[in-house]
Amino acid sequence: MMEISNFRKINRDRLSTFLEHLENKNLDTDEMFGKCLMILKTLLYTSSNFIPDSTLSTQNNIQAFLYSINFDVIEADHMIKLKSILDEGADFHIYARYIESILNKNNKSLNSILMTVWTQLGSNVLRLPIIIHEKTIEVNPIIFEKTILSAISLWEINDLIDLCSKSPLVFQTCSSIFNELLIKLNFTNKFTEFLNYFVNSVTSRCKNNDIDIVSIYPNKYKSILTLRDIKNKNSTLVTEHDLSDEIQKLALAYPKESICLLSHFPDLYIPY
Repeated sequence: MMEISNFRKINRDRLSTFLEHLENKNLDTDEMFGKCLMILKTLLYTSSNFIPDSTLSTQNNIQAFLYSINFDVIEADHMIKLKSILDEGADFHIYARYIESILNKNNKSLNSILMTVWTQLGSNVLRLPIIIHEKTIEVNPIIFEKTILSAISLWEINDLIDLCSKSPLVFQTCSSIFNELLIKLNFTNKFTEFLNYFVNSVTSRCKNNDIDIVSIYPNKYKSILTLRDIKNKNSTLVTEHDLSDEIQKLALAYPKESICLLSHFPDLYIPY
């Protein structure tokens, strides 16, 4: 077979015909031939600008090849098989594009390979673009929840805090997960301390980035948080009674959400 470094412009029509001929042969292939066939098939889904460069090393040509793949036009079955090729030389950014394409396809047959790649990246998944995490929450929330639980168990939450300060959806999803844990753990001091650290860190990151902390909370919290902010600035305009009324309304309509809000802002708790 012609060395990849000797390719010039890829003729996709001829390549497609050649691949069809090979598949019709029903050859009893070994693993190496199977990988070569997979690479040839994948060349059909590369950018028209991709031309292997004989002046570059094999590794650089592989990187250029992987970067040129248009994952969005590849069918689910080929996406699964493609994973073995990516493992030969894909970097973090290529895996990010691969994951995003899997999420966009929203095909249940890809859930297993998504979990495999997600696990393979380890704590680096928290460095994936925000749009990928938001799409994961929408398409496969279980994977995101496992990521959050793993992050807090290993205390690798700096990247998570950064994500939360930039995405209301990520922050609200994390807050919901932490609220469930808080209740299940019966409000233990250790987890309460962790929650305080998390909220304070997100608040600090928001301030540093000129983001209003109220903007990342659900709409049902915003009137209370706005009143709290006004009260802290001028207690004559908003009284504790005003705040208490709003908190009671929230507690009656959304009990768990009121627990979450009070755990984030203990000063809102008004004992009777």
